Amino acid sequence: MKFVSTIAPESLSLGFVATSDTDVSLSTVEGLTDNFQAGLEAEFLVCPKISKEELTSGTQPKFHVEVVVEPADQEGRLIICEKGDRNFQVKFIPKAPGKYNITVKINGDKLANSPFTVQVKERQLEIVGELDLKGKTPQEPRGIAVNSNGLIAVVDEKRHCVLIYDKEGSFLRKFGCCGENPGQFNIPCGVTYLSDDEILVADQLNHRIQQFNVQTGNFVKSFGEYGTGEGEFETPEDVCFDGEGRVVVADYNKDRIQVLTKDGKPVFEFGDSGSEELSKPTGCIYHKNMFIVSDQNNSLKVFDSSGTFLYKIGEEGDADGQFRYPWGLCVEKYGNRQNLLVCDSNNGRIQQFTVEGCFTGKTVTALQDPSYIATTPEGRTLVSDYKTKKIYVLK
Repeated sequence: MKFVSTIAPESLSLGFVATSDTDVSLSTVEGLTDNFQAGLEAEFLVCPKISKEELTSGTQPKFHVEVVVEPADQEGRLIICEKGDRNFQVKFIPKAPGKYNITVKINGDKLANSPFTVQVKERQLEIVGELDLKGKTPQEPRGIAVNSNGLIAVVDEKRHCVLIYDKEGSFLRKFGCCGENPGQFNIPCGVTYLSDDEILVADQLNHRIQQFNVQTGNFVKSFGEYGTGEGEFETPEDVCFDGEGRVVVADYNKDRIQVLTKDGKPVFEFGDSGSEELSKPTGCIYHKNMFIVSDQNNSLKVFDSSGTFLYKIGEEGDADGQFRYPWGLCVEKYGNRQNLLVCDSNNGRIQQFTVEGCFTGKTVTALQDPSYIATTPEGRTLVSDYKTKKIYVLK
């Protein structure tokens, strides 16, 4: 029923009743729970109810469902889809913990008790087990990378090699050994996929980046050598790609990030001067036209695509959002998730942030010394632990 009262009398007599095909007073929202977690997709159902006349007539009613989630800047992509049972499924990703108000309208009419208030909790990342590797296993797992087909590359620091597994964890091949020749390693660490078929490996104590074909294990090429000049490295720790397909190297002992062409020709570098200098960068990723770098000043530092400093995430400490030696990091890309996951090594945990730097969750079970992290196409998160020498699976 709808009416507008222009005065406030002691009693009010309605002259007539206006009805709608949608019985909003009986329509419901189901699935609004207290288990919504920041950074994870939340979903609930809007269940419209129709009038008795519409129900008995046998005609198919039409519904228009509107949903508004506030605060709007804390809501990720919102999706509304009609199900076969005339109900509507609503999905959204709350970016950060806190209270959210959800307003629901059906055919322009607001539901009773709307807006609904839900409390979103920080995400609880759980260790669900160890990566089930079959065949040859790494003795000291370090860098991890996964391609779009689920092919897993694991750096074995102790044996100076890279091990390749299929998505079920079955061993496929090994390449590399201890040495200085092309295709050999001296303490390999970070690894990234150049394409589904080729990877780059940071060959730390050989001060170079090497490229391999993962399907054959064959060495392709390498670039870099020991030095302080452009295109030279001193113990490169990690490697990734920017939005233009250029190689990005965390040059650990030179306190800088170098950006190079795929052939190793220097383009530019940043982080080794200015008010926000880097101190022994350990991890680097490129996301949304920004470089995000883990830094031994116990923080993450964010730069734009030209290397200009933008902002810092975190500080030294063991509270939420603080770090003690942040190391590997990645952006969780599964479904609509865009969570920044960071190995907080000396605090023995993985922390989750928005890309803007808001703390949103962490592991609920302690790790010993998480060092590198990667996500798989099916939604698992893989973490190598330096002290336990194991690879854990998080969800």
